[in-house]
Amino acid sequence: MSITIEELQKKWDRISPYSGGFFLVSDDHPLSFHIGYCGENMCFVVLNVEKKEEIISSKAISTNYIHMGNNNIALQFVLNYNSLKELFVKLCWDLMDSTKTSQDPLKDLLLRFRNWIILLQKRGDGVLASSTQKGIIAELLFLQEVLNVYAEDEVIDAWVGPEGSDQDFIFSDKWVEIKSVTIAATTFTISSLQQLDRDDDGELVVYFLDRTTSKGLKTVSLPEIINGTKQMLRKKRSKDLLECKLTMCGYDNKLAEQYQNIRFRFAKKHIYKITELFPRLIRDNVPDAVHNAIYELEINAIKKFLIQEN
Repeated sequence: MSITIEELQKKWDRISPYSGGFFLVSDDHPLSFHIGYCGENMCFVVLNVEKKEEIISSKAISTNYIHMGNNNIALQFVLNYNSLKELFVKLCWDLMDSTKTSQDPLKDLLLRFRNWIILLQKRGDGVLASSTQKGIIAELLFLQEVLNVYAEDEVIDAWVGPEGSDQDFIFSDKWVEIKSVTIAATTFTISSLQQLDRDDDGELVVYFLDRTTSKGLKTVSLPEIINGTKQMLRKKRSKDLLECKLTMCGYDNKLAEQYQNIRFRFAKKHIYKITELFPRLIRDNVPDAVHNAIYELEINAIKKFLIQEN
């Protein structure tokens, strides 16, 4: 898709809420996407769809099917709060981008939108908790490192943790789970039975980070690592997709200044190989009655699986 988030925003800004017109923004997509206004509310419309299933709505975004002429049906997304305008534009861009090459674009669009709503319902209105910031920093540290190994598009697409995936990164040849712990940590937490549950081998990357008030070569704030990551990306799509995934994580660009003084110091990184011999709780080795489990792994006890330390 050639349009960027910024270009989509500018197209919307040129539309008068009172004109009553809708404009096509997807001439190279299998679905027909249009933007406009319903009254004073921003409206995103998918024309000529087949009603397949009921779609969820939220307080912020209303959704419904509209019967057009000649038995045509349109799918409509309406933003109810103008304060979420920036977020809504990102969401709409992501719905187009994520379904461009899909075999069943409408089905995948509905699934993508459902994931967005679930993630947005979990996000707060202010600055993210320190532990959440540290987790995002760890994932972006890893993302920056693998830009030297994989193609840019593959790296950004592989970062699926923000989308609700059980693993943080899924590449064509491996999967990776990222953990962030304090520098003095002796254990780390696995938060579900699904987190390490895959048939293929993967990696567990643990970053040791502490919150600090000082600035130094190995200290960073969330806005700093975000800006650094953007500078490493060459393609507009990659930068836009990064923005969308950060929004899914709950990060708001408007609060960047408030994040600047929340800094973290990096000490070291451990990489562990996850094979069938790695100690883990997964669906196949717990009783059926166990619906889920959160457990801790002792760092010293998994040394034989350590493949890199730096």
